[in-house]
Amino acid sequence: MKSSARTAALVAGAVAVLVAPVAALKAWSEPADPRISVGAPAPATLLPGDVRDAAGRMIANAVWTGLVSYDPETGAPVNAAAESVTSPDRRVWTVRLRPGATFQDGSPVTSRSFTGAWTAVLRERWAGSRLFTEVARVRGARAGEDGVPGLKVRDERTFEVALDRPLSGFPALLGDPAFFPVPESVLASRDWASYGRAPVGNGPFRVRSRNAREIVLRRRSGEGRSVAVRAMPDAKRQYTAAGAGELDVATLVPPDRHESMEADFGDRHLAVPGRDVTSLAFPARVERLSSPTVRTALSMAIDRSAVTEGPLGHQYSPADSLVAPGIRPGHREGQCRLCVHDSKAAVAALADAGGLKGPLNLWYETGRGDDAWVKAVAEQLGRELELDARPHPVADLREAVDSRQVDGPFVVHTTAAYPAPVAALAPLLDAGTGLDDEYATGLLAEAERAAAPDEGVVPARLAESALLRDMPAMPLWSRHDHLVWSERARGVTADAFTGLRLDRLTVAD
Repeated sequence: MKSSARTAALVAGAVAVLVAPVAALKAWSEPADPRISVGAPAPATLLPGDVRDAAGRMIANAVWTGLVSYDPETGAPVNAAAESVTSPDRRVWTVRLRPGATFQDGSPVTSRSFTGAWTAVLRERWAGSRLFTEVARVRGARAGEDGVPGLKVRDERTFEVALDRPLSGFPALLGDPAFFPVPESVLASRDWASYGRAPVGNGPFRVRSRNAREIVLRRRSGEGRSVAVRAMPDAKRQYTAAGAGELDVATLVPPDRHESMEADFGDRHLAVPGRDVTSLAFPARVERLSSPTVRTALSMAIDRSAVTEGPLGHQYSPADSLVAPGIRPGHREGQCRLCVHDSKAAVAALADAGGLKGPLNLWYETGRGDDAWVKAVAEQLGRELELDARPHPVADLREAVDSRQVDGPFVVHTTAAYPAPVAALAPLLDAGTGLDDEYATGLLAEAERAAAPDEGVVPARLAESALLRDMPAMPLWSRHDHLVWSERARGVTADAFTGLRLDRLTVAD
């Protein structure tokens, strides 16, 4: 070998020897994936008007900015895409948009971006349509129809929404994904399949890529880390991965690890109160169940904690109110004193009411995951009160209620559409109990038309007290979510209406 060639080879070898440890050290010190990773079941859809699961809601709130958002500390609505939402009578609302807002494709966010999107939700009969027809009750809103008389565009930044009756909570409702905007080009094309695969929103994140394994969200500003939402429906896998540092945030916790979260993660875990309540309601026309004393006896005979810690796997909290804990302001702890398990009081109350003879059917709908807990409640009623309580599944519970087939307590799942106590109580009026209490219904109507949301809290609480006294429905439990996270994750924040706040997530440097 010539001298020059030999010298070059020696230099190259020396460089390789020096570089190799540096490269190895860099590979060891840097995370394999610099993105922030979140585990969650795959969402059913990314169309905001059709969101129907927690994962979809979490992602939608990152990709879109609604007219309002929710303060994670107080639960109160705060203006976001809206500059103002005002009304002189709580019936006709004027929405004024912030100037200069654009979608992630650069197109402007206009009044038609909202009114057109809302019309599409109704026309396509998406999951959010009931919020327009049953909750907000926008004038002339009909599922399946192309056109809403209650929506009027005034200019590029101003539109009006007319409701069928005053609703002080209307601004709070506008934070739901059903009310998010859509670019006018998409509204014109109506190519919902393509838009659902790669949606364009007006929020802090845009969808960079999507496949069966993960949805990658990139920050619109270009600053900060991307977020990879990994399709991980198995709670045990999420929990293990977060503990090993292979996943930054787990949104599911397996039932058998509920008691060990603090030992496994220290202060890196969070319980997020929910906005739904599961109840057993009573058909008013069934005379032997019409006595409030009978109903309270049944309520006190149920050991809610035993069911939530058993068949429900620590994923629910025993109810102590008709208003779910995730609704702030409005929820008050300990309102349902008759929800506390008390065997002796239950037996005495049933005896005072003259007893309850014959089979007691517990009606519920198949396919909703209620089988195990309904069976457990039936066994408790049999053991505590010596009743012949029988689970009674049906394919369509609402049809059975409406056709007057139901002859016993029936399962009701209610979800507050916005953070206010009246939003939790109003669905009970439509549950099919046949409740005819002018005092309670009058108070709920007063809460809905209050001059300000805060002024509706007192009448709603009075209505709750009246409903708990007569107990047309006895609350059982409310679902809550659990989050655990790795040592490097920071900024983990969540609430009942938004879910995990992806825009607040960071990692330790």
